[in-house]
Amino acid sequence: MKLVKYNEGRLGALVDENVIDLNYAFAAYKKSKGVSNPQRKADAKVPSCLLAFIKEGDAGLEKAQKAIDHVKAGACCGPKGEKLAWNKGEYRLRAPLPSKGNKIAMAGANFYDHSIDAYKMMRGDTTTLEELKAKVEKNEYRTWGFWKQSGFVRDPDGETPYPAKTKRMDYEVELAAVLGKYAKDTKEEDGMTYIYGYTIVNDLSIRDMGFGGGPDGFFFAKNFDGSAPMGPCIVTKDEIPDPYVLGMKQWVNDELRQDGSMSSIIRRYEWWLAWLSKDVAFYPGDMICGGTCSGTAMDQTPRIDGKTDPKLFLKPGDQLKAWIEGVGYLKTKIVEK
Repeated sequence: MKLVKYNEGRLGALVDENVIDLNYAFAAYKKSKGVSNPQRKADAKVPSCLLAFIKEGDAGLEKAQKAIDHVKAGACCGPKGEKLAWNKGEYRLRAPLPSKGNKIAMAGANFYDHSIDAYKMMRGDTTTLEELKAKVEKNEYRTWGFWKQSGFVRDPDGETPYPAKTKRMDYEVELAAVLGKYAKDTKEEDGMTYIYGYTIVNDLSIRDMGFGGGPDGFFFAKNFDGSAPMGPCIVTKDEIPDPYVLGMKQWVNDELRQDGSMSSIIRRYEWWLAWLSKDVAFYPGDMICGGTCSGTAMDQTPRIDGKTDPKLFLKPGDQLKAWIEGVGYLKTKIVEK
């Protein structure tokens, strides 16, 4: 199922480019069965809030499917005449962030191809794929990451203002795993049982601030207004049985820049959840982004005498289009501040 937040943030399901309001549709279904107070039943079992619905787990998805089938069978109105289905062009998708209180963990340098290309351009590192795999196998590869603040998330087809402090803004298409239940001190072998579904996050970055620290440092290079476009939907994990085979791409102004696969990931979501949850509790709606494939501006721009050519980095007016197989497209426009 492809879950969305639409218009004012109500829960919907994306079906053939149309949006079905799951809460109203389930109320209509219950009414058709002669149930008293059908809206009250729907609010309890298929709530209009995405986070509350995620907490319902598989039971919520089963009831939501009944709501979808009821609409497909011809139902058009809720118990009080509410509209059940919106055609393409009638709705606006919102970022499928379950709540502003949810955490977004980002894995750093977590794809083989991206890591090899980026380190070669940044510091002339000539590590081969075989050598990098050997480091990972021996647990000698550095583990690092960061957090994206949820307040910087932006809707699909939204705009990100170009930061005043950069001339080298970059892009990274990433698959985010959305957690469906509380997770603390998890075991890697159980990791998939905590994942509810997947969405796209475009990790936008400032590359000329000095990632090693300084007065601004890494946090501000990754967190600024609009630095986390997200969407268009959360695809439940039953539709993506193996996320580690999905293709991923990113275009800048219709020029294909990133063209990779989740098969290049170094450490999987299960590993990150087990590692992070030793010290951090995760809750329904929290996300872990697995990293990006090769093809970022940084990957393709050599650093010469400590400087990089700004040619391939983003500029105001640029149009981004991120895509991940099975999830869809996430479009973002970079605009003047």
